[in-house]
Amino acid sequence: MTFGAVLLVAAVGAAQQPGRRAWQHRLELDIPLPVPVVALDPVNPYAVPVDTAPRRLNAIPPKKLQLAGWAKVAAYVDSRGQCRGAVPLVLPFPGITQELTGDLMKTRFEPARAGSAARPSWIVLRIALAGKLKESAVVDQDLDLPDPSSPPRREAVGIVYPAGRLASLPAADPSTLTSSAVPRRFSIRIPGGEREVAIHALVHVTASGRCDQFIPVAVPGGVVPWLSAYLASWRLEPATRNGEPVDCWMKYTARVRLKMGTLSSTSVRVLTDEHFVPQDAP
Repeated sequence: MTFGAVLLVAAVGAAQQPGRRAWQHRLELDIPLPVPVVALDPVNPYAVPVDTAPRRLNAIPPKKLQLAGWAKVAAYVDSRGQCRGAVPLVLPFPGITQELTGDLMKTRFEPARAGSAARPSWIVLRIALAGKLKESAVVDQDLDLPDPSSPPRREAVGIVYPAGRLASLPAADPSTLTSSAVPRRFSIRIPGGEREVAIHALVHVTASGRCDQFIPVAVPGGVVPWLSAYLASWRLEPATRNGEPVDCWMKYTARVRLKMGTLSSTSVRVLTDEHFVPQDAP
């Protein structure tokens, strides 16, 4: 937003102009004004007033379900093409770090190069993993109305620090490389077993007592298909307002136990547009 300001200035020779005096000359300047800061009220758009909250009547934990997700992992590959260690950045399932990094350290790579010279480097891999869910059970769960003054926020990913020995290994500056390290042959197999998962999501309950959509707030990517199948089985007594059933959002938190079969990699890709810079832990 600007306002025009009028300044009266003297101009040499202005008096020579007929019909105009020197002090009558106008100079137009645009003077920018500061933009005001507007504070927003912390209002939760998913919280709506209801007289009674939904009540879950029936729910069936899924079994024999195919689950899939992707992991993002930073791997250190030396100049001989050996993976000396890895740092998981995103995991689709909990409790797979040790097996995932162990298999990566057995993988042979073509090392990164600067011209014809091999160089040690960090690379970021996107690994698709899939496996079959055998059985599942809900250990603990809560279904609550959202807090009107607390908007939902996805959990932020914290800074990931490699182990001390990895952080101290020399690595080429990505800008100096002419090619990235790539796996020669790649296979990840993670043995099955029971895994406990924490879940936090917003679920939408319709006036007919069904859950028709949800928003993952803190749900591992590989567990999203399980949650989708589980919510589809819900039957609820809907929320009411003025004696009438209404749609509403609810906050759902749970601890779930999944009995999984073997997880296997289905694809891998080097993310050449992403770089990992190790940092020493504070």
